[in-house]
Amino acid sequence: MRSQIHKTGFKLWLSANDTYNWANRSGQSWPCSQLSDKRLFVEYDNNGLVDIAINGRFADCDNTELNSIVADHILPKLPNMHPCRMFFEPIKRS
Repeated sequence: MRSQIHKTGFKLWLSANDTYNWANRSGQSWPCSQLSDKRLFVEYDNNGLVDIAINGRFADCDNTELNSIVADHILPKLPNMHPCRMFFEPIKRS
């Protein structure tokens, strides 16, 4: 996994090994993963998803799975007040 975080966004690169390990975690597997064993690149800015590549090509995938894998890898690295956190954290209601 490699990431670049800047003031208003981030880029994230996951290897085929990263996506396979994520989809096959003990007790938290994603059995019908569309991303498992594939290279993934995403770029987000404060407006949302800017770019995506799966195995080096533009491709479509399940949005829920994409959000989950990106959140699991990037949230621990994003500063608490980073504008992109809003795309991956649950809405807090009062």
